[in-house]
Amino acid sequence: MNAVLSLFRDLPRSLLLILALGAVLRVGVVLLHEQPLVSDERDYDRLAVSIATTGSYSENGLPTAYRPVGYPAFVGFVYFLAGHKPVVVKLFQALLDATVPLMLFLLLPVFERRTRILAAAFWAFYPPAVLYANLLLSESVFTFLLVLATLLLVRSDQFKVWAFLLIGVLFGVMALIKGVALIVLLLLPLAYLALRQPLRRVLWVGLGALLLVIPWTVRNSVTLGYVGLSTNVGMDLLIGNNPNANGSYTSQIPDEIFQGATSEAETNDRAFRYAVHYIIEKPGMFVVNGIRKAAHLVESEGGILIWSFSGSREDSSMRYANRYASLPVSAVLGVNLPYFILLMAGILGLLGFPEPRLRWLFLVVLAAWLLIHLLFFGGSRMHFPLMPFFALFAAWWFVNLPGSFTGLSASRKTFGLVVVAGLVAVWAFEAVLIYLV
Repeated sequence: MNAVLSLFRDLPRSLLLILALGAVLRVGVVLLHEQPLVSDERDYDRLAVSIATTGSYSENGLPTAYRPVGYPAFVGFVYFLAGHKPVVVKLFQALLDATVPLMLFLLLPVFERRTRILAAAFWAFYPPAVLYANLLLSESVFTFLLVLATLLLVRSDQFKVWAFLLIGVLFGVMALIKGVALIVLLLLPLAYLALRQPLRRVLWVGLGALLLVIPWTVRNSVTLGYVGLSTNVGMDLLIGNNPNANGSYTSQIPDEIFQGATSEAETNDRAFRYAVHYIIEKPGMFVVNGIRKAAHLVESEGGILIWSFSGSREDSSMRYANRYASLPVSAVLGVNLPYFILLMAGILGLLGFPEPRLRWLFLVVLAAWLLIHLLFFGGSRMHFPLMPFFALFAAWWFVNLPGSFTGLSASRKTFGLVVVAGLVAVWAFEAVLIYLV
């Protein structure tokens, strides 16, 4: 406790003000902008109630693993303590996300103070972060854990072996929320090789993750006859790889997947085999869909805007573009412009970022994200966990202008400008589809 108090006493007053305002902003939105649960939120809520009231992870009395258990378990634990009150979960999420600016500040110990404070401010007042905390979705909790794990790895020089084991447990928790954490863990040795760090540290991290992952895998094997963390892997792969695939989520999947299936494990197996067969038989379409998936991964924040402000969030008779176009322009610009700026500046900042450990760790995370979503499907929700890091790189880029750009090699400048131009092209094309078509 004394160490924590000492840490806060040593923090700049401007940072403390930013942290306080960020927390107040999030809590205020949760309390003043309460909405009924929709879509995925209802699923998480129902599963969490099952955990809190029966101690089992089930749907209609039957064991399930269709959705990863991590987030429903988190919500269920809150329900167990506070009762069936989604607003309490959202308040907890708001407070968790309000600590991310502090972690960004601590991730940059060797940088000048204004860079660190600017990175914290970017996230404290980042509109999508404020809005995601107000939804019963896993994004805020997962992002908090990802930034925390990165902070621990960056600051791990003096850690004992048991600390790396605990970092692994943290990765295990993340894997039970989003399977992409396992891909990050598998690629982590690449960062340690590049940094010439002892690989035994990664082995301890992996062991810690297994302590969480193996018991749940055994549970699924025993109760469902499925060896894996969740039974939606095949379906998610099928969504991104079938004749109706468009690079984003779609409910238009082949009917034969469900015909005659007697369990979610069997449905998952059928979907997986169909998707793999489609990829093998249609490699050209797999590449085309991969380009679409990449575009959807970096698309504008339409998802969070519709979920937060649209009165027709679940109107299946109304096209996504029409729902998007019906939103107030002030809300669209207020949420999207900060995202556009942070992503573009963050990419340029990453190219010249001088701290190798953080840069390599993020590149591993980024590689895992691209790999998993180019294989499955993309969407605006899916880039959210990467945004704290882009906020950090953007802060460095802005503080060190013009040298942060002019100091880059010609090849890096060209690469950065091509990527930024590609982003602008995606957003412009999206605007045309929404407002002009």
